[in-house]
Amino acid sequence: MLVLPALGCGSAHERPAAVLTQTGRIGPLRMDVSTGADVIAFAGRPDAERPGRYSGAAPYRALGYDCSKKRDYGWALDDRTGCKTVFFVNQRTGRLGNFYTESSRYYERHGVRIGTPTAKAERLLPKLVYVGCEANIELGAMRGLTVAFTGGRAKRLRGSTDGLHLIDGHVFAFALHGGRSDLGVFDCL
Repeated sequence: MLVLPALGCGSAHERPAAVLTQTGRIGPLRMDVSTGADVIAFAGRPDAERPGRYSGAAPYRALGYDCSKKRDYGWALDDRTGCKTVFFVNQRTGRLGNFYTESSRYYERHGVRIGTPTAKAERLLPKLVYVGCEANIELGAMRGLTVAFTGGRAKRLRGSTDGLHLIDGHVFAFALHGGRSDLGVFDCL
């Protein structure tokens, strides 16, 4: 019997799970350090790949995984393709600049996952979800991790001047921002 090694073929079933941190880690990958080749070595061949540029920022190469032609599916790489996970590589620095995922393969180090109810995520992190441009919890600073929420309703907490708090809802996405290699692709995330 001949056994051949698996070579990053891009199959969704072979892609590893990975912990996300507020310091810019995605499993073994690091924002502002890892390259496109590092992403492919970790996640396999992308299902879709597109060049892009957002609002005058540096050009990027988007590596999309778990992609579909379904309407309103994941992050839109173009008019026809959405992906559950996208790694954005800054073309000027050659480094990972942004990351977005709706995939259950990725989770925050305190145990927050896609689908985690708002109240549980607030206990685990411990931070409250406030509604503004979007309903998010921001973790970290320059290379921060954003935990994005959907569903539920906004409510003013008694005695609070901090704005509207999200009641109910759940985690639907994570986004990581690079420092020097950030591409500005997230308006509100």
